Amino acid sequence: MDRNLRPQQREGFLLEEMDGELMLYSVATTTIIALNRSAALIWELCRGQYTVAEIAAALADAYPESAEGIAQQVAVTLAQLEAHGAIEL
Repeated sequence: MDRNLRPQQREGFLLEEMDGELMLYSVATTTIIALNRSAALIWELCRGQYTVAEIAAALADAYPESAEGIAQQVAVTLAQLEAHGAIEL
């Protein structure tokens, strides 16, 4: 994945917490995507202003104990969010 891309959320998705679980809800398709805390942080950073590399750096800062492999985790999460139509790369 190109580390210079600036992922952007697509309209019509809402991040909600229900019973301690994070859910990304698509208004248009009424589907729900379960997210863990790091995936929710990635989603929140997909505002079109941060590059993939900057998002990975933010995750490494938030989870220093897991810094190794963060770039790969970010790439996988972004690919999954794109596959669900939640972001544009």
